Amino acid sequence: MFLNKSPLFVASIIALVIASIATVGLATMLNMTQTAYSDLLSGFNEVSGKYDNLQSNYDRLVRERERYRSLDLPLESKRIPSTNELKIWLQIDKTDEYRYNDPDFACFHFSLLLMLHGRAEHYDIGVVAIYGRNDKTGKPFSHFVNAVITTEGLVYIEPQLDEVWWLDDHSEITNSTTQAFLISEDPIYVVRTSIFFDY
Repeated sequence: MFLNKSPLFVASIIALVIASIATVGLATMLNMTQTAYSDLLSGFNEVSGKYDNLQSNYDRLVRERERYRSLDLPLESKRIPSTNELKIWLQIDKTDEYRYNDPDFACFHFSLLLMLHGRAEHYDIGVVAIYGRNDKTGKPFSHFVNAVITTEGLVYIEPQLDEVWWLDDHSEITNSTTQAFLISEDPIYVVRTSIFFDY
């Protein structure tokens, strides 16, 4: 009978029970920790893949920018249009009539062509790259728009649509802000902007 056992035997049984409870608790904690680690690793791999995709796009665009660097020469005589004058000129300009065909003729090409057409009118139209992610879905976003200083201030042009828009105070689009872009149904969180051609 248990009561007839020595105190050392009883102490050994108690120690064994405590060790078993501790082992089960540690095993449960280890399983929970491994599950949490797997979840974190999966999330990290997903974010890392998105970052690699953005970095690859950025590197490609930097190489493309270098090919076109000779186009970024200062204008000998520059005209600063009003926003209304710019809108009228865009109605005449044919850039928006080209067919989008990625990667052969995509948003970069639209913005570059509009810049060149603007130079013929002595408008100092620049090209700005926007890198970010869809604020709702998290999907990576990269896009090119044109920028020009008008008599009212800085405005942006969506060259595929001939649409002119600006921020409330005619300021530049900045990093770590959420913006609406005409080419996207959802707002875009801007991670980085890059001026490819000055304006």
